[in-house]
Amino acid sequence: MGKYTPSLIIHFVFLAVLAVATDPTVYTYKTIGNLSLQAIVYLPNTTSSTKLPIFFAIHGGGYLIGSKTEAVTAQEIAEILSRNWAIVSIDYRLNPAALIEEMVQDMQDAYTWARTDLASQLNLDPDHVTVFGGSAGGGLSILAGYKLTPRPQAVISFYPYFTNWTDPVAYSPKKRVRAALVFAANNLRQNISEYDSSDPKDPRVALFTEAQKEQKSGWLIATHDRDTPTDEIMAKLRDFSAAENVDSNFPPTYLAHGLKDKLVPYSQSQQMAASLQAKGIKHVLDLVPGVGHGFDMLNPDADLWKFHVVPAFDFISQFMKSTEKTTQKGFISI
Repeated sequence: MGKYTPSLIIHFVFLAVLAVATDPTVYTYKTIGNLSLQAIVYLPNTTSSTKLPIFFAIHGGGYLIGSKTEAVTAQEIAEILSRNWAIVSIDYRLNPAALIEEMVQDMQDAYTWARTDLASQLNLDPDHVTVFGGSAGGGLSILAGYKLTPRPQAVISFYPYFTNWTDPVAYSPKKRVRAALVFAANNLRQNISEYDSSDPKDPRVALFTEAQKEQKSGWLIATHDRDTPTDEIMAKLRDFSAAENVDSNFPPTYLAHGLKDKLVPYSQSQQMAASLQAKGIKHVLDLVPGVGHGFDMLNPDADLWKFHVVPAFDFISQFMKSTEKTTQKGFISI
């Protein structure tokens, strides 16, 4: 593991500690039955009447755990707000209660809400939105490039899980799904609020680990039916593989991935970059030496922050109508 590489469990324990609030406000953007899906909103300290671009953040967690408070660290919040961008960080339904298309639908509904209702309340700019995420959030953010309507102005995807779900590391159809995996998935279809997303003992962590070990992560997000035909699963996974769906309207994209990532192969970002290159889409692929999964999350040192995190925000600034930086209080700084 790289110097900054946490395991999935440690990754989310640290996220919960780092993602401190600056007088944020929590909103409910969608209700499904008894489940309220929420977003947490951070605003810069500014008196400007200019509409604020939206930094739309999506948390990671293998699509099984995580929450809106874990998408961006305190250090990232400080940097984003210093650019006079509003942060909208969302919850979405989690696997195994939800499949990938339902998560994407939640992302679309939150995105629409942020660009309409929330934008009118808070003077946000609905025409300048960047979608950001890491790990599973990086996977969803890269899907935003062609699944969201209208498309965002830019995308940042850190160590995306995955850009190509048909890769054998994500889904191998060669062996049958074990009955124990099916049982575990079906047994964990409770409301997401029943678990503490930062709890290492959350049974969804074990489900994630088992599915990944058996190369059935793609099966887990696509279906919970052991008898779903392989061709049907593959067709669905292709539809949700951004690397296979880049077109000429895909937004400018920044990809960053640690070369020592043991959780998600950096080849996933390379495949995405190759697809963007083939379509002539403006993009950056930053393969970060010496670090692993979640490299931006665990108090990165000054050089890692300066050369491999801030450049992502610099890249999107050209699409976000950036204004002069302001000084934020109560944040980590370098």
